[in-house]
Parts: sequence; structure tokens; C-alpha cells
Amino acid sequence: MSDPHLSELLPIPLSFWSRIDVTNALENHDVTALFRLLRQYCGASQHAIGKSVDLAQPHVSRLMSGRQRMTALQSWQRVADGLGMPNEARRLIGLADSRSAYMGGGTRSGASPATPADLWSAARTVEDIAEITLEDLMKRRAALALGGGLVVGVALTETLEHWLMEPQSILGQGRGRLGEAELQRIETATVALRHWDDRRRLGIRRKAIVGQLSEVSELAETPQSAPVQARLFVAMAELSKIVASMSHDSGDHPTAQKYYTLSLRAIHQAGPEHTLYGVGVLADMARQMLDTKNPQEALDISRIALDSAHSHNAPSSVMAMLRTREGWSYAGMGRAAAYKRSVAQAEDLLESGAGEELPSWARNFDHAELAGVVGARYRDLALGQKDVATRHRYAQASADYIDRALRLRAPEKKRNRAFDLVGLGRTYLALDEPEEAARMIGQAADIERDLGSGRVRRRLHDWYREAAAFHRESTVAEMRERLSNTLPAQPSTSKEQA
Repeated sequence: MSDPHLSELLPIPLSFWSRIDVTNALENHDVTALFRLLRQYCGASQHAIGKSVDLAQPHVSRLMSGRQRMTALQSWQRVADGLGMPNEARRLIGLADSRSAYMGGGTRSGASPATPADLWSAARTVEDIAEITLEDLMKRRAALALGGGLVVGVALTETLEHWLMEPQSILGQGRGRLGEAELQRIETATVALRHWDDRRRLGIRRKAIVGQLSEVSELAETPQSAPVQARLFVAMAELSKIVASMSHDSGDHPTAQKYYTLSLRAIHQAGPEHTLYGVGVLADMARQMLDTKNPQEALDISRIALDSAHSHNAPSSVMAMLRTREGWSYAGMGRAAAYKRSVAQAEDLLESGAGEELPSWARNFDHAELAGVVGARYRDLALGQKDVATRHRYAQASADYIDRALRLRAPEKKRNRAFDLVGLGRTYLALDEPEEAARMIGQAADIERDLGSGRVRRRLHDWYREAAAFHRESTVAEMRERLSNTLPAQPSTSKEQA
């Protein structure tokens, strides 16, 4: 058999492998159907198929006519290699992956393993987005976490540090035919999908956003002019971030991390004028590390974001948000003095940033958000104190801050208000005020019923667990009974570590 790396691969778009008729052919090991579909959708002749999979044209003819079948695993291996099947297609016919995934998805068969630097090239970024969305659309969600769950430690931080380096040249310059009308359609759809959370009940589903991302990545594979390519990378970054946020909300942290990383890699290629958007992605990644009880990683990511924000003269309010992430990390480590220092810096920065023009993703960080986060972290510090007086002092500070957040919250910020109420309910337990705690949780549960937020449900589970110590109090017992009847089981620790 000839070296498959020397054969010319057919120009098969990744979208071909997600077609239902193609996946049926693979699952049934039906090479006749597969080759016919290659001819139908890709215009592949018998000669071209044979050249790619190292089979003589008469042999291909017999297979396509159904006069001969393919049963040997070695033969299917040759077909998979020759056609450049992505990993999820290889799994359907019982073959091993062509290589292991690393921080952002796989690559097509025959590609060399990616180093952290390789991941930040334009071509590899487009390729990984195309493959991970294909896996997602084929509902092979378990495949996204192969090789482990959440990536932490050096493997994570060394990859993200490449964000601070100059991007490599954009995809090869070309004269693609993508016109202004099509670009505007993509950008308009992306803007509409940003607000998935607010429009969740109107039928916007995760699969639709992944599908849009897959479509844009397919367009980006064709060389376009530099301005068009930059706009496509911006769209891919925004769509990847939306999918990451939805995965985060549902508790699927490995998948969320992959999409956050893809978003950061895509915006890196869009040009320095989009750096602040990448800072926002890093802030979200730090938040995810905090939700999964990885404060050291959150601190490392926050510092990468702070370095980038400083060098690009970020608005004071953006710096305040990053200092809040930094402080949250310190609180997770029990470093009270460092936490208080970061909080003081965040409060000063936010005050000095009044009236600044902010990027859209940073406009939600206001005095209410700062107070809510600070209050919740004082509660965390209180729970770690052995000294009764110190514990009570921190818990009281928590209650004061969260009360302020509730007063300042805009009425439409329902999910944030639910977080505040749950946080205050947990704080009242620390203050030994179970009746007030149950009252706050009742209000939060009413909001959650309309929101359907996975993150709010998990916070309610936290209160349910902590309130067990007060089960003799009638109001607490009634609220725990209500939650046990309305909330689903605690999420699996394989996905949700928070």
C-alpha cells in the first residue's frame, strides 16, 4: 500500500461527514453507500476515489455497484486515511482516533500533533473549530472530553500565555467570493445570538448556534481578503463564546473550556483592535476556574488578562472587573488580606470609570455586580474562619454587600438577582438566622422556575446541603422539602466540580 500521506486527498468539506445519510453509511459499514454519496455531494469520480484510498478503479466500480463488499478493518483503515476522515467519523466505523485532542478539538487525519504554539495559527484555529462543531452536531458530546476532563495547571496556563504574543500571519490571502451582504447576514445573526440567555424561552437552542459556528468556519477555510477573514474570525470568536457560556451554565465544563479557548484563539487572529474582547474571554475562563474550585488557575488567567488589559489601556471598569476576579481567586485560597486589597482596587477603579465607553460584554459589570461578588466572597471567607468573632464579622460584611447588590440590581437582571438571593440565604445560615435564609431562598426559587438556569439550580443545591444543619427549623424544613420536589438531582461530578 502506498503512503497515505503522499496521496492527494479529495476536497471533502467537513460538513459532508455530519450528513445523516453519511453517518448511516458509516454506522452500517456500507462502503457502497459511502462512495455513492461522495460522488453525489462532492463530485468525486471513481478514479479520484480510487486514487485517494489506494484502490484500482475497477475495484472501486465493483464496490459502488454493490457487487463487492468491504469487511476487513484494514481496508476501512485505508479508506479512512485516504479520505481524511475526522475522528468522529472514524469512531462510527470502529477505528481509533488519528490523534489525541488538545485544548480545542482535533484535526483531520494525517495532521501532526499540535504544540501550544501551533494552536494559535489561523489555519489550525479554523480547522479545530470546524472539527469540534462537527463532533457537537453529530451528538458525540462524550468525545469532546477525551483524554481527561477540565484542563488545569501548566497545560492550561502555558497554552493561554500565547495570547500575549503577536499573532502569526492570517490565513493565506485570497480572493474569495464572500460578499458584503453575506458577511452582514453572518454578523447580524451573531448579534442576535449573543442574547441567548434572555431569549431562551423563544426557542433559540444551543444546536442552532453550533450550526452557525460550523457554517462560518467552513466559509473561513476558503482564503478571503484580509478584512473579510478578520470579520469571519470575529464572528467565530463570538459564537464560540456563546456556546462556551451555554455549556458553562449547564455544568459541562470540559466542553465550555474548549469553546472558550477556541474563542480566544479566533479573536487573536482578528487583529489588535479586538484585544479587549479577548480580555473578556479570559475573564470568563477565570470565572469558570473559580466555579470549579480551581483558584490558582483562576489567578493565573486573571493575571494574563490584566497584563493584556494594561498594555492596551483598557477602561477602568474593565480593570475593576479583572481585579474582582483576582480578589475572588485570593478568597478561594483563604488569603483574606490579598482579597481585601484587590477589592479596594476594584472599588476605586469602578468609581473612577464612571461615564467611560465600554465594550458590550463589559457593560454588565457595575456597582451591583461588584457588590454581589464581594459579598459572596466574604461569605466564603467567613466559612473558613475558626474564630467565632472573625467569622461573624465576615458574614455580616457579606450580608451588607449583598443587600447593596439587591438594591442596585436592574429589574431585568433576573439571574443576577437570583444569585444574590441564594448568596444572601447562605450568608444568613452563617449568621444563624435560618428563617431569613429560607425566605431568601424562596424568592430565588421563584425566579429560577422561570429562568431554568443550571448555575442557579446548583447554587440552590448548595443552600439545600448547607441548610441540613437547621432541619429542625420548620421554615428551613419546608423550604428543603420544596427544593427536593422541584430541583433535579445534583449534577454529576464528572462534569460539575463546583
